[in-house]
Amino acid sequence: MDKKVIALGLAALITAGTASAELKAFKVNGETVTVAEQKVLYDRAIAQGQPAGDELERQVKNILVQQKVLLQEAKKAKVENQDAVKQAIENARQQILVTALAQDWAKKNPVSEADLKAAYDREKAAYGDTEYQVRHILVKTEDQAKNLISRINKGSDFGKLATEFSEDTGSKAQGGLLGWVVPRSFVPAFGTAFSALKPGEVAQTPVRTQFGFHVVKLEAKRKAELFPSFESQKPVLRNALANQKVQAHFQEIVKAAKVQ
Repeated sequence: MDKKVIALGLAALITAGTASAELKAFKVNGETVTVAEQKVLYDRAIAQGQPAGDELERQVKNILVQQKVLLQEAKKAKVENQDAVKQAIENARQQILVTALAQDWAKKNPVSEADLKAAYDREKAAYGDTEYQVRHILVKTEDQAKNLISRINKGSDFGKLATEFSEDTGSKAQGGLLGWVVPRSFVPAFGTAFSALKPGEVAQTPVRTQFGFHVVKLEAKRKAELFPSFESQKPVLRNALANQKVQAHFQEIVKAAKVQ
């Protein structure tokens, strides 16, 4: 290995360690802010991608100075004695405890690999095995849509009409092209309409949705390629299934409670 690379690596480690070690206790109106208090915010910021160093130290110090001063003022004003404040604090305490309970139960009852795979397979099946390349023109009235269909049938270019008349600002610049999509990504009427077409075909009846009236064309279709891999989806699925398990567990506990 290149000695320069090793030296640079060691320098980076020394710099990072030094940056963290520069945190020092300080006082705000006589009240000490400990290194431990600073380190909590400092480490959290680094974990979120902020670079270690003097600038981060200054930011952490500024945050804690502001927090400490305002808490001191709150103490002087004795706002903690107000009934509304007491209730808000109690509500927050209860929520923290419930959240901690959920996290603790989820940790003790992890989602299995089999459950993850089963959830992934269900999602993949719902996605479908075919992707469709679709264009559409969104207009406000059915008469407008019918007129556009008539013009397309007589040879007018679908893409040019979409660019000129479509109300869909997200696709009109692309001639109404929505890309490769699947029916479940849209409201049922729209998904059903384009999935029933043959490549190159334009639906002869306007499709009505809550957005208006659509003129729909299927450009092409292919075997599904865009559904994400199991490995890439595992974190999302794990989180979703863990939440489902926790909610189901909590419902069972509540259902079993004796309410008199």
